[in-house]
Amino acid sequence: MQFEENFSIANVRIKAMQKPHALSRRQFLSGLGVTAAALGLSTLTACTEEKKHNAISLAHGNDKELFPIYQDGKYVAKDFTALTKIPNLGLSPENISAHLALYTAYVDKVNKAEAMMAKNEVDDFSMKNLAFSLNGMALHDVYFANMTTEATKQSTALKAAIDKTFGSFDNYYANLVDTAMLVKGWSITALNLLNGKLFNYAQDTHSSNYPAYVMPILVLDVYDHAWLDQFGSGDEAKREYISVFGKIINWDLVSRRLDAVTKLYS
Repeated sequence: MQFEENFSIANVRIKAMQKPHALSRRQFLSGLGVTAAALGLSTLTACTEEKKHNAISLAHGNDKELFPIYQDGKYVAKDFTALTKIPNLGLSPENISAHLALYTAYVDKVNKAEAMMAKNEVDDFSMKNLAFSLNGMALHDVYFANMTTEATKQSTALKAAIDKTFGSFDNYYANLVDTAMLVKGWSITALNLLNGKLFNYAQDTHSSNYPAYVMPILVLDVYDHAWLDQFGSGDEAKREYISVFGKIINWDLVSRRLDAVTKLYS
């Protein structure tokens, strides 16, 4: 079972720039790479001074529910242990506990890597974990934060964004699931800052196929460690896990996250 996940993001750099013209599909695809920030903050467009301030506040975790927390010069692991105490969550306490241990390890590693890089201590650990553990922390943060057994609903803005790309929620959700079934790592719903549209991005590893200019609003972890011990092996077991996850998505939080990142795009 794979307990380590590879990924790549760029360091957060917020620059004032004019909003780019729409790109053709060929031009857009040619610009994709592995230099995206974990939360897409490396390449904000149309940043006025107010927007830059808002983006920095966003990156520093002013909304502690929606984004990773950065304070006093380091990232802080959130306490998601309450998830282990929800009897009808669908994911076992053992599953959640083991998964949270991986998340907190990412937090420790990215803090160490950033401290090393700030002193120009470049080696295998700092190079790998500056990106590896930052995305591991950030993606897991969204993944765990979006779990709830309470009744939630999509905002009007989220519904409109989904319809804009997929035509309907059913088409969107089928695409999210199909993407998850075909990859080993993540299926990520994210706002493309180049065109203002939502897509589901597939990642077999943290470090591959993660495009620049995207901001995640919903994250589905389909690495083996997220489901294998509880649900068993094979496609049917994986699909059962995805079905369980689909029932505990906090659409209120997804809607709020879309509102936050849309402000950065607009």
